[in-house]
Amino acid sequence: MNVLYILSILIIVGILLPISDSKHWFIRGQAYFRFWYFLINVLLIGSWIILTSVNVISFIILLLLFFCCIICLNDLLPFTRWYKTEIRACLNPSDNSILGILIYNVYQENDQYDKLIDKVKSIDPDIVLLLETNLAWYDAMSPLIDKYPYKIKAIQENTYGMMMLSKLQPLEKSVENLTDNEIPSIDCLIKVNDQKIRIRGLHPKPPIPGEALSSKQKDEEFSEAARRIARLPDEELKIVIGDLNDVVWSKASRRFKKTSGLKDPRVGRGTYSTFPTYFPIRFPLDHIFCSPELRLYDLEVLENIGSDHFPIYVNFCVNK
Repeated sequence: MNVLYILSILIIVGILLPISDSKHWFIRGQAYFRFWYFLINVLLIGSWIILTSVNVISFIILLLLFFCCIICLNDLLPFTRWYKTEIRACLNPSDNSILGILIYNVYQENDQYDKLIDKVKSIDPDIVLLLETNLAWYDAMSPLIDKYPYKIKAIQENTYGMMMLSKLQPLEKSVENLTDNEIPSIDCLIKVNDQKIRIRGLHPKPPIPGEALSSKQKDEEFSEAARRIARLPDEELKIVIGDLNDVVWSKASRRFKKTSGLKDPRVGRGTYSTFPTYFPIRFPLDHIFCSPELRLYDLEVLENIGSDHFPIYVNFCVNK
């Protein structure tokens, strides 16, 4: 019984902590485990009902466990097939132009360059966003130069380098430091047919020991990117992509969507977890947000090609 008490209290605390506005890495990190907390929570409810007699303490704990179940379901249900999609499916791709985007955190120490080159050649995306790119990765991508003549790069050795390769000539392009001089962000405006599309790549610091002890920088980057997107003209469609080092159901992700007006193509479809490749418990850290006018043709997490992140590939339909 003592084990049941202790485990129940730990699960309740772990679920309730991220509701606070604290930016401490440990508190914010508990939101990552919503799905696993939910499963354990359900098992605990069954255990309390079967193994214990009804008294004031067991009633209070059961009530808290039920409340925590509701919190978890509120976060998780939008990323299931039982929820209405935010981005509608593209039913007639032949009537549209397809914009394919590959997002991949390469893991700076990874040297399996050929696997990425082969994958890019096989799926043939229009845009490739690579994160954690240092000089070695930039040089290794030279075989793709002919296919992707346009590139925007912020090559760094601090695991926050990034580069965007494009078949489409940018109308505008820039590398910006939104909240931290060591953390770049890429902004690119392209045109598909007559439709202008603004694409922004992000990779804020994760709130973990060794990187950042709080989520302050990440939250500020989310907020600044959302404000800039909200100020853009309505005739531009917008796409935000990258390793955002946060789960899709977090408070920061919800605030980002509310401020920017962008939607999440994973809502109503699944979590599409991408990290880590080396462990069966995985989290949806690589994000895609977009204007609701876009239609989703395809979204998939690809196989492991050497990094600690799986690549994620999305195809949007753009009206002709």
